[in-house]
Amino acid sequence: MAGKKTFLTSLLIVAALATGGGLLWWNALPPAYRTAPAHLGPAVEAVYATAVVEPVEWAKIAPITTGRIVEINVQEGETVRKGQVLARIDDADLRAQLAEAEALVEFYEKTLQRLETLLKKGFESEEQHDIRETDLARAKARVSLYREKIRQLALTAPMDGTVLWRDVELGEVKQAGTALFWVGLPGSLRLEAEVDEEDIPKITPGQTVLITADAFPGKVMKGSVRWISPKGDPLTKSYRMYVSLPDTIPLMIGMTVETNTIVRENGQALLIPVDALLEGGAVWTVGQQDEKTRARKAPVTTGIRGEQFVEISSGLSEGDPVLLPPFGALEDGQEIRRQR
Repeated sequence: MAGKKTFLTSLLIVAALATGGGLLWWNALPPAYRTAPAHLGPAVEAVYATAVVEPVEWAKIAPITTGRIVEINVQEGETVRKGQVLARIDDADLRAQLAEAEALVEFYEKTLQRLETLLKKGFESEEQHDIRETDLARAKARVSLYREKIRQLALTAPMDGTVLWRDVELGEVKQAGTALFWVGLPGSLRLEAEVDEEDIPKITPGQTVLITADAFPGKVMKGSVRWISPKGDPLTKSYRMYVSLPDTIPLMIGMTVETNTIVRENGQALLIPVDALLEGGAVWTVGQQDEKTRARKAPVTTGIRGEQFVEISSGLSEGDPVLLPPFGALEDGQEIRRQR
């Protein structure tokens, strides 16, 4: 037994020495880093925004006074003509007041006719005649006022088109300013996008806009910048951008989409991974000195920056290797190994 224990102890000592020696040998090696070559590829700078699909020509129809809906004449999808009554708010009280005013006009007109006869015969003064004329004019003004109020309670189509949307049912009480109908031309569409104020200086009419929608997964559609609102919203810190769409686009009114407006594009850009770029505009690259591989910090000029790659305008050539993080306490000229 003593001989076996001695033999095992010797083996353990040998193994420990071998392991320790291996660790010492491994720690003596230079640190290893992953590298990636600078390569040519397309670089695109785009401005992202969300947008809503809407018709080019459309209008909201809303009441100017609060009231109960007593008449609805159209459904969604129906074609309407300019001036056609879409719905009507209860005007019974106004019609009663109008009838009273019209009766008063008739009374004053007959009174004036009698006064004119008496005036000619000298039995009536001109002063009384003028007073009755003034009363008649006031009564006629009230008639015009009530007729105008009744006209305003009839919600009419402001243009020829189609009822795109209806948000009212018979008997509902609707508040003034609440949109009850959208009327427009559904065949011609556009996008209304909200662009951050920091990005709006990059946007100009005519730029290509790439469009994606959840309703059409995997499909990328195109439009073009039509117009940018000259005034921004100080609350949302954004500007409106309108995008023209082709007639064949499958989008529908009211859909929410995502847009990327192409502001710069280079089909043959020199690219490196974004995480290889250091603060201050430099990269770690690889050089040879004394037959050893060493890390070299190289200043670079960048161009278009994407999510994965960044364009290098100067400072590198195609095929030059750049180190990838983590960099740790790497120093310029430090010996390194390339990780395989």
